[in-house]
Amino acid sequence: MKILFDTDIGSDIDDAVALAYLLAQPCADILGITTVSGQPLERAKLASAICKTAGKSVPIIPGSEDRLDGPTRQPNVQQASVLPNWDHDTEFTDQSAVDFMAEAIRSNPNEVTLLAVGPMTNVAKLFTEHPDTPALLKSLH
Repeated sequence: MKILFDTDIGSDIDDAVALAYLLAQPCADILGITTVSGQPLERAKLASAICKTAGKSVPIIPGSEDRLDGPTRQPNVQQASVLPNWDHDTEFTDQSAVDFMAEAIRSNPNEVTLLAVGPMTNVAKLFTEHPDTPALLKSLH
């Protein structure tokens, strides 16, 4: 199963557990991880630490910081305090998360499950900026 994982990892434990679970599934082909909400770069670093611990190489792209309807409700990434203890990437592509998702979806028409477990800002921007992509998804969860 081809998956794009859009996450606000780092504010509490649920997204980290979901990512670890996906990384352990042999049937999960994680095409990329995009982060959303306050401090998306720090969130990307946390996702990187989990991927590296699992021995997986997955593209990680920091996404939108603010919500479309105002400031984020989770401006800080409390779990980032553990980053000095874990190997993780510190630099990420300059490509936008929205463009990355659009490319992945278009390259795999009707095969990608978009798993969005954070604020839907990246997803809303994807559907607005790339209106062909919703019809090309296998599913959205």
